[in-house]
Amino acid sequence: MVLLALVFNILIGGAALAANRIALIIGVSKYEKVPALTNPAKDARLVQATLQKLGFQVTMLNDPSRVQLLEGIGAFEEQAKGADAAVIYYAGHGAMVDGVNYLLPKDALATNKTTLLGTAIESSKLAESLTGATKVRLVILDACRNNPVASRSLGGNTRGLVRETGPASTQVVTLMAAGPGETAQDGQGANSPFATALTQGMTRPGMTVGELPSYVQAEVSRMTENEQTPDLQGIWPDVHWTFDPAGPKTQVASAGPDPAAQLAKIKWEKDQVFWQTIKDSDDPADFQAYMDAQDRGEIAGSFRKLALNRINAIKKLPPGSFQVATRSAAPGQSLVDQARDEFARGDYKAAYRDWTTAAQQGNGAAMYNLGVMSLSGKGAAKDIAAAAKWFKASADAGHSGGMVNWGLCRLNGFGTPKDEASGFQWIQKAADKGSPNAMGMLAEAYYRGRGVSADPRQGAAWLQKAVDSGDGPSIAQLADAYDRGDGVTPNAKRSFDLYQRAALAGDTDAMVHLGYAYEDGKVVRVDPVQAATWYQRAADAGNSEGMSSLAVLFESGNGLPQDYQRAAQYYRQAADAGDARGYLGLGSLMARGAGMRADPAQAVRLFQLAADKGSALALRNLGLMYEAGQGVPANRTKALDYLRKAAAAGDDGARDELERLGAR
Repeated sequence: MVLLALVFNILIGGAALAANRIALIIGVSKYEKVPALTNPAKDARLVQATLQKLGFQVTMLNDPSRVQLLEGIGAFEEQAKGADAAVIYYAGHGAMVDGVNYLLPKDALATNKTTLLGTAIESSKLAESLTGATKVRLVILDACRNNPVASRSLGGNTRGLVRETGPASTQVVTLMAAGPGETAQDGQGANSPFATALTQGMTRPGMTVGELPSYVQAEVSRMTENEQTPDLQGIWPDVHWTFDPAGPKTQVASAGPDPAAQLAKIKWEKDQVFWQTIKDSDDPADFQAYMDAQDRGEIAGSFRKLALNRINAIKKLPPGSFQVATRSAAPGQSLVDQARDEFARGDYKAAYRDWTTAAQQGNGAAMYNLGVMSLSGKGAAKDIAAAAKWFKASADAGHSGGMVNWGLCRLNGFGTPKDEASGFQWIQKAADKGSPNAMGMLAEAYYRGRGVSADPRQGAAWLQKAVDSGDGPSIAQLADAYDRGDGVTPNAKRSFDLYQRAALAGDTDAMVHLGYAYEDGKVVRVDPVQAATWYQRAADAGNSEGMSSLAVLFESGNGLPQDYQRAAQYYRQAADAGDARGYLGLGSLMARGAGMRADPAQAVRLFQLAADKGSALALRNLGLMYEAGQGVPANRTKALDYLRKAAAAGDDGARDELERLGAR
């Protein structure tokens, strides 16, 4: 038996910085009673070095015994109190027994269930030690690896771990190397795919904790050819916290009360515009440029997985499809590439100049991008007619993205006379050339009967073709079809799996659907923390329904600690985005003075905004405010009018109120 000493490796930096960022790194490779592992020690050193470069005070535990591991966790718990960020990374054997995750120190025994439980420690102890941190509480479980010598998953009847369910699971974010019940690859190189993606993500310029999981999931999926996808659970106290100790480099004029949130919004907006310019592209270089822009910290990278999917799909296309070998010889192509890079940096003026020059030389991709500029108002005056003109020119030049958008212009009468049959034909041409986006558009045309006779079965068939060809939006649309039984046999499990695939690829509506699924428990076990996780990811990507859904959980305390202030924060974000439930929820908190100063008059205004968007509950609330004279002069006539409107809209509570008031 070889006794290995416990090593404490602490980087001493500035006192203020060290107190703000702390990390505990645990790597167990040399086990005494269970099979040894190769990469945990190497991965632990990689994560240690990365966090040290990022200004963390790091405590390193190499091959600790059970006692040493418990002592190390206890000491770290004291350090974490009051810290801005506290991170624990564990690499080694893991086991799930009776729905509980266990981590194995070097002296663990796994001959049977009794010895395992007596010599391992529950993973929940890691989360419990982080609750004193204020902005970032992150546990990273890099366990359950599958390598040629030994698996990091021991004991129990499953190959992997389960999501955390301890008391701290609502307060601490957990990032696991693989999904529940799955094993993670140990890797063929010096480090595992997960450790590699994790450390690369942490060191990306301006990378926030909210952006990190999506980056890691996309990169691990790419490196393992979709055989492994990391799993996330938990709510960030500060989703905009950055790993870079110097903070975001982008300057924000008049940033307001929350500069970090403003910077995140700028990155998100640039992200949306950049993706719009390439999503119909024929060229894998465009999608690589998108990922490069995220790597430089210029955009959020919400569509990174979709970009990877499109690159992979284009590579698989047969000869003769739209991706031609002579692309580099296309007229003006060097200018197109230059403009693409300029656009990625946010230099829209230069991109417009160079795309215009390339378009004059007959380049269809340049024409397409000029159309997107005119459509979005980024780099050119917003002009739908001009956009339609550029899309037609691009389509005539044989660019599939131009065909798709010109077809949409014809279908809808955007900047050109409406002609649904012509629009359908152009989209069909793009689909025949291999455009996944066009396939998805054909599906919509068959579902809605636009330019062709309605045929839900054909619609579903084209959606499947689009999904198989790498079209991201079609994944969620196919999930909708299986949910409704629209053109296919209803299949709730198939629908859930597709929503999950779409969500991992960056589809925010799919993220919200997953949240609902974890709340209602019809397909998966009820898990309000996982629901909240997906709502927050959708909210952070700008989805107002995700914002208001998360606010509801914080307001109700359903699975999360009740927190009216955080509920108000997300309701306000949703309201700023024009979300009816955001208006309603914020108004309700204001009327009650929950989490903020009571302001009945403002509550009435918010209820009216929600009612204008069709909220029956807001109509009922307006009736009650007029009855009680809260925020408005008491007025029984108006109160009854609002209650009757709410009842007519289907609100049973309004009917009860009318009965109470002796009115119908």
